[in-house]
Amino acid sequence: MNIFRTKDYETIAKLNKTVQDLHVELFPESFTPYHYESIRDFYKGIVDDQRHIFLLVEQDTLPVGYVWMTIRESGDTPFKRAAKSLYIHQISVDETVSNQGIGTKLIDYIEQMAKEISATKIELDYWVDNTIARTFYQKRGFVIYREVVHKEFS
Repeated sequence: MNIFRTKDYETIAKLNKTVQDLHVELFPESFTPYHYESIRDFYKGIVDDQRHIFLLVEQDTLPVGYVWMTIRESGDTPFKRAAKSLYIHQISVDETVSNQGIGTKLIDYIEQMAKEISATKIELDYWVDNTIARTFYQKRGFVIYREVVHKEFS
């Protein structure tokens, strides 16, 4: 297995299908069905922005997973101290290689990366119905420190 930074937005867009399909399955009223060209063009538009980090996971030279992260920095304000974090937007490992420790190795890699850039935390969110994500992150020491709620109108 090999984990490395990439700007290969086309491969990331292909691997995104699993993530997008899950989002549509859980919340069809909020998410649009997977459309490769649209997602590819979105990633193409941000891949060169220094704040965005894309990781690709290969096994036997085949892409089997990816991570999309953003470096978040904020200065001191009267309300909060300065902070730097890595925010994980998306993380995905192909089902054909799940339960082989790839997700754990990805988190280990991200933790090392966070230390190298002097980030003090790794942040992410997941949909409340995504019990697989909840269990995975809890096992790796992530804790809930903020809850987001919403109210819908018609």
